[in-house]
Amino acid sequence: MADPVTLAIATAVVTGAVGKITEAASEGAVTAFKALRKAVFARFRSDPESQEVLDDALLEPEDGEALAAFAERLERVEREDPAIRGLMEELRGEVAQEGDGAVYNSIQGDVSGRARVFQGRDFHGDITF
Repeated sequence: MADPVTLAIATAVVTGAVGKITEAASEGAVTAFKALRKAVFARFRSDPESQEVLDDALLEPEDGEALAAFAERLERVEREDPAIRGLMEELRGEVAQEGDGAVYNSIQGDVSGRARVFQGRDFHGDITF
């Protein structure tokens, strides 16, 4: 299973939203993200199995299993491709690492209809929902 940082990067690649990696992405991170996305798409296009995993994640970006499969495939490609590895390392530097007070949430299942998800950090004082 992919680590939370790789999963965040994989989610960003699938959705095309660098904000999925970090709230305050630097210009360098945005450039690295665009280069990573382009490199991953090109690399996966040359392998039908990888392309199928990517397509599944692109079609269902809310599907945790599809994202996890894509993240695992991304980890494999990262080990094999020095260019992709370099871009992943650069983006990892932008992502808050565990232990720095970052909050990681993973939601699996249906949150439509009457279901609600709240997330927050560093609340001071009363909160009423």
